[in-house]
Amino acid sequence: MLPRNLLIVPLSLWLSTLQADPGDLQINFQFDAAGNFEDGVAAVVMVEQGRPQMGLIGKNGDTLLTPAKNQKVQAFNEQLAPIMQDTRWGFINQQGETVIAPQFQKVLPFQQGLAAVLKEGHWGFINNQGQWQIKPQFEAARSFSQKLAAVKQDGLWGFINNNGNWQLAAQFKNALLFKEGLAPVETADGWGYINPQGETVIAPQFSQAQAFDNQRAVVSKGNQWWFIRPDGSALSDKRYQRVKPFRQQMAVVMRDGLYGYINRDGEEVVKPTLDNAWSFSEGLGRIEVDAQVGYLNPQGEMVIPPQFKWGHSFKQGLAAVTLDYWKYGFINQQGEMIIAADYDDAQSFHEGLARVKLQGKWGYIARD
Repeated sequence: MLPRNLLIVPLSLWLSTLQADPGDLQINFQFDAAGNFEDGVAAVVMVEQGRPQMGLIGKNGDTLLTPAKNQKVQAFNEQLAPIMQDTRWGFINQQGETVIAPQFQKVLPFQQGLAAVLKEGHWGFINNQGQWQIKPQFEAARSFSQKLAAVKQDGLWGFINNNGNWQLAAQFKNALLFKEGLAPVETADGWGYINPQGETVIAPQFSQAQAFDNQRAVVSKGNQWWFIRPDGSALSDKRYQRVKPFRQQMAVVMRDGLYGYINRDGEEVVKPTLDNAWSFSEGLGRIEVDAQVGYLNPQGEMVIPPQFKWGHSFKQGLAAVTLDYWKYGFINQQGEMIIAADYDDAQSFHEGLARVKLQGKWGYIARD
């Protein structure tokens, strides 16, 4: 482990380390805020004269995009990230280079080679060179999914293909993305589901509906929530105050203010008796009982008993936890403290690095 008091050592000295051990400092504590690494890039913030300035760094700590005021960067998708500079949006690549100059009022991430963008009050779609694939003409738009995009015209939603031709004319009160061959749409009778040919597969009847994910979708009527299958049948006869989408074959449900888990057959593996619960990650569900965080397995067995004042879900085999709210470290799936609780705050590992906070500044430590 590297000493924790070497905050003034030049960054270049840290970068000369060829072999890292768990918890070794990889990028020095120097940021006022820091994001997770995704595709080798992380967003960071440095405050200058009271004003936050956002930029991008690589995994060796090098600056890819110089922090600047009035600059915001969103997540990369299809190797491009939306960037806002002085109220206008464009796109940059993973080297921090501007690929599409900021010129749009709003943008959505690239999906299937196209991005929905708002210019002069109308939405259209550009390709990854910034050229118009579908000229701006819509009141609203969603990203492409399964070669179709929901767009709004004259107050109603329909679907277009990637040439801008109508696949389904604007006719719905609202519409979401196609996933697994079905899209939620809203009519005067409520939310239902259609196929790409516009045929009603599940009749409009719900107050709210979400897209299908692994053959399960979340729906509601009034204050009751549950899951349905692609044929519209309910996963079970149980109804809940709140549900979260399935993750790793398990879903969080809430009844009477308490949380539990169901499996993909709708069986309550853990009845709603927990104070809080989060989606499964790496085979374990994070739960809270009597203001203590612990972890259980898909059989509902407590693998790591509730004992932490706070904890995050497992990522890359480790979870950031604290016993006292003051110092954070990382445990393995046996509950052993692998990286000592030396930090004022800590977040999950992503791509081998975790952001940690010490003396008011954020840096990154190594997983291995």
